[in-house]
Amino acid sequence: MRFNTFGKRAYIINVEKKIQNNSIVAWKSELCNSLQREFKDIIEDVVFSLSEITLFFKDIPNGKDKKQIRLWLEDFSLKKQNIIRNIWEIPVCFDPVFSQDLLFYFGNNPIAYKAYISDFLKCIFQVNHYGFLPGFFYSSGLPVKLNLPRKFTPLRLVEPGTLAIGKSYVGIYPQKSPGGWHRIGRTYYSFFNRLNNPPCFALPGDKIKFNSISFDEYQNKKIHYANKLPKSRSFEIIY
Repeated sequence: MRFNTFGKRAYIINVEKKIQNNSIVAWKSELCNSLQREFKDIIEDVVFSLSEITLFFKDIPNGKDKKQIRLWLEDFSLKKQNIIRNIWEIPVCFDPVFSQDLLFYFGNNPIAYKAYISDFLKCIFQVNHYGFLPGFFYSSGLPVKLNLPRKFTPLRLVEPGTLAIGKSYVGIYPQKSPGGWHRIGRTYYSFFNRLNNPPCFALPGDKIKFNSISFDEYQNKKIHYANKLPKSRSFEIIY
């Protein structure tokens, strides 16, 4: 791993070489949690993205602090890890009222439109990291043939629960916001609640399976199920 300073109170750890292993996402998440617990007196926050982990210090770190963290990281990377994660089943309504972008992308061709959704539902995705908005997860696992480019002109408003695709990533908008990904459906579950701990129920390394539901089911459950947890089952990752 490569280390670089970022301003006076941040330290960037490059883990690009490790992302070739798809299951490294859960390990990276556990590493960040452990770092924050171990160095809670000097570290204010730990944030990770696809290929980097950034440490934000409470004060300007000295050479001893950095050396201590480097040695701890080397020791952590050698330890065997047993990590528990979940496979979440997320119900999604693919009614055209929620997937206008997908229908437009295929030139209003219902055959191509339905074939895309059918192939999409066969996939299982992995939560990689959060970004853009609180609770907006970037998940991988979309086959190349199902990639959709970002829209040339983003929308000013995308509704919460909207399932969308931006090239190879799949995500769900957790709140009203602008958005430039192609909308393909909508779920009634909420993916961010600041009152919960953690505020996002899906952790990096979790898997997600989308299930198709009718428009009526979506309408009937969108109020009462918004703050509940979806159905899930656990699995173990061993390093």
